Amino acid sequence: MPSARRTPPRDEQPSRNVVPEPSKDGEVVPEEIAPGIHRLATDYPHVCGLPLWLHVIDAGSELVLLDAGIASTPESSTAPELAGLGLGLSDLTLVVNSHAHPDHMGGNAVLRKHSGARFAAPALEAGWLEDNERLLTELWGSDPDALDLSETERTELLEMLDERVRIDVLLRDGDRLPGERPLQVITTSGHSPGHIAVLDETSRTLFTFDDVQGRGRPYLGSSLWLAPLYTDVTRYTNGLTRLLELDFDALVPSHGDAMDATAGRRLIEESIEWVAGVDELTTGLLRSKGSLTVRDLADAVGTELGAYGGINLQTVRMARAHLEHLARRGGAETRWHHRA
Repeated sequence: MPSARRTPPRDEQPSRNVVPEPSKDGEVVPEEIAPGIHRLATDYPHVCGLPLWLHVIDAGSELVLLDAGIASTPESSTAPELAGLGLGLSDLTLVVNSHAHPDHMGGNAVLRKHSGARFAAPALEAGWLEDNERLLTELWGSDPDALDLSETERTELLEMLDERVRIDVLLRDGDRLPGERPLQVITTSGHSPGHIAVLDETSRTLFTFDDVQGRGRPYLGSSLWLAPLYTDVTRYTNGLTRLLELDFDALVPSHGDAMDATAGRRLIEESIEWVAGVDELTTGLLRSKGSLTVRDLADAVGTELGAYGGINLQTVRMARAHLEHLARRGGAETRWHHRA
């Protein structure tokens, strides 16, 4: 769920379920959400105004960390959280990046410095994971007429990303993560091109990271919401449909609380319904206006469908995805105009 850094207002405080309460001796003890699986709080709410959870899994010969947070997360949050379990960063043996967005892989360089952990990530996103400039150019810079990063935003994103590290284990659909615990990799490729989910078959816990977004996520202490983000309509809906077909008892997103299977399936269905709503808006606007730019549609999505702040990375990427989807179905055509 990438964004440029957002500094929360002074009176904004994370909700009670974002930062765990310390024990009587002052030590934070992470919550065990399933046997051998603990969720770790992060500094992301204070940096960007959104909750973000990481998860550590005892997989026998492997101690697996699901996602790395931003560059500041390992030392400010992950290390003290692990200390509550009697562990340290040096105990980690495998770090899994679910996808190549700053809040999920920005901490890689610090984790490599403090541990001998290997890094695993979707094979489809290795280029973004290992090259900051390529990520900024191909994600934030893909529609320069609709969205252009300021120098301040660019600097803040690079601070969250830190130096890149080489990915040791390239993950593909159907792979199992190393270790004795059966952790299955499912490629959903909706929120980002190679996005994965991980199913812990032992506890039937499904980690969906950023792919099950519903109608987005409210910023803490704000009336604004962060809109969903996906770059391809068909791949996003196919990935969500595939998750519905899995047998799980709990669904665990990165930016919200774990939920039971009933609530999880409801959120997946709501995510699919959101796509249908954006598709309907796109078709209606094209009918009434005759033509649309990505910027026009992004602004409409960001204002007419909710309080998403108009034009931003999320709405621009969705707008482009829906216009391309409509063109592939023969419902629209692309036109290029010369501009001096």
